[in-house]
Amino acid sequence: MDINSLILNNLNYSVILFDENLVLKFLNLPAQELTGYSDRFLNVLTLSRFFNDNAYIEEKVNNVMHTGEGFIEFEYKFQNKNRGQARYVILEISKITDGDKPHLLISLKDITRFKEMDHNIKSEERIEDLSRFIAEMSHEIRNPLGGIKASAAYLKRKFNEPDLSNFLEIIIKESSRINNLIEELLALSKKHKIKTSAVNINKIINEIIIMEQAEFSAKNIEVIKEFDPSLPKIYASENALIQVFLNLLKNSVYAVNAAVKQAGGIIKITTKLDYTRNNPKFIKIEFIDNGCGISKNDMNNIFVPFFTTKEKGSGLGLAVSQKIMHEHGGFIDISSVKNRGTTVSVYIPI
Repeated sequence: MDINSLILNNLNYSVILFDENLVLKFLNLPAQELTGYSDRFLNVLTLSRFFNDNAYIEEKVNNVMHTGEGFIEFEYKFQNKNRGQARYVILEISKITDGDKPHLLISLKDITRFKEMDHNIKSEERIEDLSRFIAEMSHEIRNPLGGIKASAAYLKRKFNEPDLSNFLEIIIKESSRINNLIEELLALSKKHKIKTSAVNINKIINEIIIMEQAEFSAKNIEVIKEFDPSLPKIYASENALIQVFLNLLKNSVYAVNAAVKQAGGIIKITTKLDYTRNNPKFIKIEFIDNGCGISKNDMNNIFVPFFTTKEKGSGLGLAVSQKIMHEHGGFIDISSVKNRGTTVSVYIPI
């Protein structure tokens, strides 16, 4: 390997070269890792195919080749049709010459992780705005609520009248529901010190599946497990992870049941090491369902506290789950297509 190739292959960004006919001539190792294209595509792959026939990019390329003026896009979403997750990159396009032959030089700087961090920070800021109010109001509500529930329970025991008992039972039940909501609010507002221990992700999820088996059977839902047996143990709060995974699984059950009813729904749960991020390395857990999906408009609000599309939902489950994952140094990412299904990806650092 010559010195130029050695330098290019050790850069921390992607370098791609196309000839005057816009056919691929070179891509360094970071570019191969990012795009999924290898040396076997040299002298074969066209720029149009490389960018999935993107008319916007082709227009910018033609302008660069015609005028010689470079182009930069600070947040371009790049995706190879044959590859999975899209990546956000800083895209630079330049014209260079080799003698009298023009070439097109493209560089891609992967900023996906920074974009995810920015999104997480904004979500945290929205949660912090509510935290102070929530903490104060929750305590004020719980005191009279406890008195109401205790009084209703006393009256139910003292007066054994069916009509009165029915109304008192409603009071007790609704008081308990409000109390559960307050517990969720407090969980959202508190800054926890996570008490960690060595946990087995596969074991935790498997136990949750067993616990919810009756629900799956009642709603004719098939659960498919694809667990990587080589996953290392990680240090995390087992109870907190159970809360997150159980909430996500129940969301999938709700989505599947709302979409397919008796036709038979499918929830697929996978665990694996995530090789797209190296610092830090993550375990990736996916909950994939063929349920009702989430509309594009709703996707922007799914982690916002109190936002819900469920008739009886509190809108706190995902917000609390995301907060728990942030406290572990991880995060949750969701992709969905309306009426086709949803994939929820949980990333936990090793």
